[in-house]
Amino acid sequence: MSPFPITMIVLLLGSSRPKANGLAFLPGWVAGIAVIVAALTLLLDTVEASGSGDPNALAGILCLALGAGLLLLAGRKFAKRIKQSTAGSLPRWMASAETMAPSRSLVTGLALSAANPENPMITAAAGVTIGAASLSVSEELWAMAAFLVVCSVTVAIPVAGYLVAPVNMAVPLASLMGWLRTNHSVMTGLLLLVFGFILIGNGIGSFQA
Repeated sequence: MSPFPITMIVLLLGSSRPKANGLAFLPGWVAGIAVIVAALTLLLDTVEASGSGDPNALAGILCLALGAGLLLLAGRKFAKRIKQSTAGSLPRWMASAETMAPSRSLVTGLALSAANPENPMITAAAGVTIGAASLSVSEELWAMAAFLVVCSVTVAIPVAGYLVAPVNMAVPLASLMGWLRTNHSVMTGLLLLVFGFILIGNGIGSFQA
C-alpha cells in the first residue's frame, strides 16, 4: 500500500526498457518482503519451541514498538504534507528510473521493500502475527504466501497491464503518477495511522490473552 513501489513501477514502465525493468523490479520487491516476514515468523517460532520465553509477550512487545513507530512515521507524513501543499520534484533515485538497467531495478525493488521505514515495519508486523499464531508449518507457509500476494498486487497489476496492452496503459499510468506525486504523503499517513493503532491494540491484547 506504500506509494513508493507504485510510483517506482510507474516510472520504470515509462523508462527506455519498460518490460525488462518492470519484470526485474517485481521479484526484487517480493524477495525483500519475503525475507522480513519469514525472519520474524521464524523468530517467534524459535522462542515458542525453545520455551525460553512467552511468544505472546514477545509478540505484544514487538507489536507495541512497531505500532508506535508507524504512528511516528504517520505524523511525519502529515507534517510534510502541511508544509508542502503542491507536488514536489522527485527524489534523485526515482528520477533516474528513465535510464535504469534491469539489474538496478531488481536492487531497487529489494531496497524499497527493506530500506523504506514503513514497509519493513508493516512486513515485520505480519511476521510477528503469523509466528505468534497457533499454526502448523504448512499453515504458516500459506499465510506468508497470501501476505506476499497481497503485497505484490499494486506492483504486479501495472506490470501485467503493461505487458498485455502497453499503449492503453500509458494514459492511466501517467494519471496515477500525477495523483501520487500530490497525494502520496496523505495516503501513506492515513494507512500508517490505521496500521499503527491496530498494532498497538494487538499488542495490548497479547498481554491479556
